[in-house]
Amino acid sequence: MSMGTLRSRIRLAGIAIILVTLTIYGILSQKSELNDDANKIKITIAQFGDFFLYAPLYIALDEGYFSREGLDVTIINTGGDDKTWAAVISGSADFGVADPTFVAVSAARGQNGIVVANLVNGVPFWGITYLDVAPFTDAKSLANHSVATFPSPSTAYALQQKMFADAGLVPNIREGAFGTIIPMLKAGTADIGLELEPNVSLAVSEGAKIVYSLAERYGDFAMTGVTAKDTTATNNPQILVSLRSALQGALDLLHDEPDRAWAKLTERFPGVAPKVAREALNRALQDGVVPRSAAISREAWGKAIALRKEVGDLSGDAPYERFIWNPK
Repeated sequence: MSMGTLRSRIRLAGIAIILVTLTIYGILSQKSELNDDANKIKITIAQFGDFFLYAPLYIALDEGYFSREGLDVTIINTGGDDKTWAAVISGSADFGVADPTFVAVSAARGQNGIVVANLVNGVPFWGITYLDVAPFTDAKSLANHSVATFPSPSTAYALQQKMFADAGLVPNIREGAFGTIIPMLKAGTADIGLELEPNVSLAVSEGAKIVYSLAERYGDFAMTGVTAKDTTATNNPQILVSLRSALQGALDLLHDEPDRAWAKLTERFPGVAPKVAREALNRALQDGVVPRSAAISREAWGKAIALRKEVGDLSGDAPYERFIWNPK
């Protein structure tokens, strides 16, 4: 056998060994990934539907924060906050994204729950108009203006009614379903509309202006939280710790790397123009609607409960320690 032939055979043998090694490594890696997935805790989170302002939830999922905390998360849509809480109570969902005061209202009927995390901290409504008026300096500027909001007993309706009343004005509110506020303004049915992002930024891009911000007016306010049955905290406290930690990671990214968060949100909401999405996210961050902390503060909880008492949804007390879960 010539030296050339021997070298060729040695080279081929070396290549074969490398290929076998890589194949074995790939199989072991795949098995490891499968085992990791098998070891993750599967949980279901119910929500009304996909909303831009639920950004921390989507960032936690799409950026892998849930996965890193050992959670395999599935998000389902219910079509209503009341249906979301019903899904949690019935056990068809482990957690629900909804108005956190629902747990206090529900407890009065014997269905106990807790609020695990903060998702939207602040009233995420901005007063927009196509009229040629200056931004409002105080609520008295509402005189002689009608305002379109989501129907009563929504938080938007209740707070807009309160804004009129606090200024000593008779409420002049036009109720409209989700998606109808801007058309109402364009049709002249109302002068001002209370809208959510990204609809606010979309309207501004079409010539509307913002005349006031409820987020600025009311500050910290427990608007949307992640809720669960109280037995979840008793039976599976580590799941709550992991979920809170994942959401905190998402909140940190939203505040510290907004461009990266914006890029992820444009993927999840392809129907929203990137420029509009950027403006919407910036406004939500600047006005404090996207919280810094996944923990709900006493102040935010107190304001939300006070509103529920004012509109008659709740008569008794709703102690922070009873309804707001915090790790010990």
